Amino acid sequence: MTNEAKIVVAQLGPIGEDKDANVQVVLDVLDSVRDSHPDFVLFPELATTPFFAIGLKNQAYFDLAETVPGPTTKIVGAKAKELGCHVILPLFERGQLEGQYYNSAVVIGPDGEIIPGVLPDGRKVLTYRKNYISDFNWGEGLENDEKFYFGVGPGYPVFDTEKGRIGILICYDRWFPEGYKILALQGAQIVFVPVASTGFVGDLFVAGLRTHAAENAFAVIGCNKSGDENVGARTAHYYGLSCIVGIRGEVLAAAPQDIPATIEATIDLDAIKAARRRLFVLRDRRPELYGLIAQ
Repeated sequence: MTNEAKIVVAQLGPIGEDKDANVQVVLDVLDSVRDSHPDFVLFPELATTPFFAIGLKNQAYFDLAETVPGPTTKIVGAKAKELGCHVILPLFERGQLEGQYYNSAVVIGPDGEIIPGVLPDGRKVLTYRKNYISDFNWGEGLENDEKFYFGVGPGYPVFDTEKGRIGILICYDRWFPEGYKILALQGAQIVFVPVASTGFVGDLFVAGLRTHAAENAFAVIGCNKSGDENVGARTAHYYGLSCIVGIRGEVLAAAPQDIPATIEATIDLDAIKAARRRLFVLRDRRPELYGLIAQ
């Protein structure tokens, strides 16, 4: 028998500021894919809130943050246990200390419990916290002020699940190839990439994920929002194009542009191990040449 993982990606449409309603959307999606018997279900960046970091700098949005564990992880955990699947749930996390806020993702296991991650130095963490926090104004209504809301993460943990070792990168993280390599060196077999991505970079989204999958011999799973989302007095358009990419960079499943969709595919985990025995990019690294990167 092959060692496989069934992946479901939920490309959500626009959502509002009623967190209870947004959590219900997550639960409804999980119910809708019950018959697919997924091993993993991935949701987009900040799945339980609108993506409010679009230039508003509004302190009221801090009220949407919650702790982990917290009410949402408890509710979604109960549904994950009911379905017997893992859920990768991105959310707005409030840290243990006052003033700590993060753009995070939590891994919930099929027993309904949070699966901790392990950083390269051995520290355990309950969430993946986005490491690269963007801030830009491209004009034409494309503005981002994440640095107003989110602190930086501590690095790249891996999470050991019943279906293999996984890693997570959130949105802007995907532009930094070092993160993928660090996850590969720690033995990650699948990397989940939840995003809330707009603008001209849509032309590069799938291509970038395919490249990183092929050069590290792991599966890469991208999940974006879709459609026009109204937050405050502004509207942001999310292009969708969620995808499931295999270890050779092949697209196994693709969501449409601009509209909500659910896609699924199966990853052969044994093939990942075999591929790394043929593809020697991890063996043939030359870290002594990379000093400039760390300056």
